[in-house]
Amino acid sequence: ENKLNFSGEKMEEKNIETPQVNEEEIKKPKKKGGAGKVILTGIGLVVIALAVFVVTIKIVQPDTKLSQLVPAPIMSFYDEKILGNTTTTTTTTAPSTTVTTTEATTAKSNQEIEAAYLPIEEFKFKSGAQGNHMGNILSGGKVATDASYVYHIVDGKGIYRFLPSTEEYARIYESKDVLSSLNLRGDYLYFINNGNSNFYRLQKGKSKPEQLAEGIKTAYVYDKRIYLITTDNSVKMMKTDKSDMKELYTSADDIELIGISLHNIFFSVTDAGKNVSYVTVDIKGENGEQYFRKPTSDDELVAPVLENGFLYYFEKQDDLSYNLCRQKYGSEKVATLVKNVTCLSPAIVDKNKLFYGELEEGRFKLMELNMNSKDVRTMLFVKGVSNENSLICQHGGEYDFIIGEKNADGDKAYAGSSMYTGSANIMKFKEGKWSY
Repeated sequence: ENKLNFSGEKMEEKNIETPQVNEEEIKKPKKKGGAGKVILTGIGLVVIALAVFVVTIKIVQPDTKLSQLVPAPIMSFYDEKILGNTTTTTTTTAPSTTVTTTEATTAKSNQEIEAAYLPIEEFKFKSGAQGNHMGNILSGGKVATDASYVYHIVDGKGIYRFLPSTEEYARIYESKDVLSSLNLRGDYLYFINNGNSNFYRLQKGKSKPEQLAEGIKTAYVYDKRIYLITTDNSVKMMKTDKSDMKELYTSADDIELIGISLHNIFFSVTDAGKNVSYVTVDIKGENGEQYFRKPTSDDELVAPVLENGFLYYFEKQDDLSYNLCRQKYGSEKVATLVKNVTCLSPAIVDKNKLFYGELEEGRFKLMELNMNSKDVRTMLFVKGVSNENSLICQHGGEYDFIIGEKNADGDKAYAGSSMYTGSANIMKFKEGKWSY
């Protein structure tokens, strides 16, 4: 009872220099006598003998892990008496179970954070409300189509309109710059001028575009919203009526668009070491960033495109070749669509059809895969192509296109063909004109 009295009266009567001892030691005091000395002497001899054994082992086999061969007390004797080392005992304190939100977010790695599952209904878009195929945009966005025309960009010339029923064409907007991210929505065409990185919209029937934003490298239009990736690596969204510009995410690393759902935008973030994270944010900017798949590195996953709830990408194999794969959002199952693909330009999806490029013996081919029947056919091709090409595939409804440079010398190709004709029935655009 005196020990529990914190008044100070009884504590002053005790000698605070006296060390406290265990009650069990008080009840069972150590025995003294000759027999105890003999036992201690025997233990000492055993310890010394084991220590000599340890020293011998270390001399003969220096790499041997002694901690796995002898008890801890012998190792302590060897360290302190033989080697002269000092052993320090460290007390480990159990971590607190109370963690703030900031600490929890910082502690989690990309592998540990997963975006919430989204039902397939989250990817059911309104018919006709998409400004372009996502694969077209991620390849450069040179071609788009509406219910009447195919619109296509010719770098250094401008934007042309092509009528499939008669194959009549005309330039509707003249520009000497490189243009990209062509979207069609309602009465407007949307595009980026790569020369100044400005984002414009052009009303059909007009010749002068209206600037909507600055510092843009990729743009995608759906319904009444425009999704933007900026040149300084921010993710933004605005309305097609030019209102409500929001910054949803920003990074010091490189950001590339992957796709959208009805309420989220998906993109990749690549650091200087080519480590890639796959991030999604909601368009209201309320829930912060989430990671919708595990990170990758060393180009093990290339050109991801999220279209209608399925992720299409090229996956590196053990022999360094690539397979074209498909993965439903939220599923771990991966379907291999095409093996050993030789062109890694983003795939383009139109309903049950998948379009991709192949390079074979100097011939670049635009291929169509029917994902239901698994049938594959060549839509058109370009000859004289080297491995150092910059050709892209573009799909515009009835017509498909191959656009870019065939080799490092800058030899250009601009070819198109209708899906209703043979793959060798190819149009070529040259000097501002289409010709067969």
